[in-house]
Amino acid sequence: MRPANFWPELQVEYVLKNTSFFYFRNHYRFNFDDANNYLGEKGLTESLERVQVRAGYEQVFNNQWSLGIAESYAKEQTRGIFFNEVYARHISTFGKIRFAQRASFEHILRWPTNNNGRIRFRADLEQNINVGKRLIRPRLSYDLFYNISYQNPKGPNIAQRLVDRTRLRLEVLYNFNERFSATPYFTEQVDFTGKAPEYSAAGEIIKPASKQNAHTPIVGLDLRYVLFHGGEPFPRTLPSHSSK
Repeated sequence: MRPANFWPELQVEYVLKNTSFFYFRNHYRFNFDDANNYLGEKGLTESLERVQVRAGYEQVFNNQWSLGIAESYAKEQTRGIFFNEVYARHISTFGKIRFAQRASFEHILRWPTNNNGRIRFRADLEQNINVGKRLIRPRLSYDLFYNISYQNPKGPNIAQRLVDRTRLRLEVLYNFNERFSATPYFTEQVDFTGKAPEYSAAGEIIKPASKQNAHTPIVGLDLRYVLFHGGEPFPRTLPSHSSK
């Protein structure tokens, strides 16, 4: 188990009358593993692993379907990463419980090294609960990540994995008002990797290829501010969701 990470996030949205919306997002990753590379050496940056900005637009067609596009840039100590993403979202309801599904494809450019693709599937279960005059929304979500290599596939001696990463996330949204909300969350991220076999000097296998699972706990806080076309808030069937 790796040390817990802290991921604070801030998103500003502009919602059109048809509830489609533009959004801009700042995302920060603090990693408290001493073996990691950080953006700075002192102060707030001594544990800062990544700074990421994201801008996107989501077209809402009806109460169930929407389609979005987003561009992101992340800065780490040794590289910059560009993400080009298209995604589709569907929402259905079972009584008071909402079930959301999201599928996306990303083209990822890790400059100056390489690029690859990634397919991501996510499922959410959530329910709105009124506490006095305030709304809270517990949500449980699960992500599956599949990496697509454009160059050489994984070596034949590497233990193959069907899924490259998963994230199980529990969050609780709290609405301060119709424009501002805060969502603390906890995520268990698991990276599934394959390890090459180890050989002796004579070329004999000492340890065969094996599978490895790296667990990373993540604590985060998602802050959102919403601007509405015309100035006055109005109902939204498809509110946005974190999409790191």
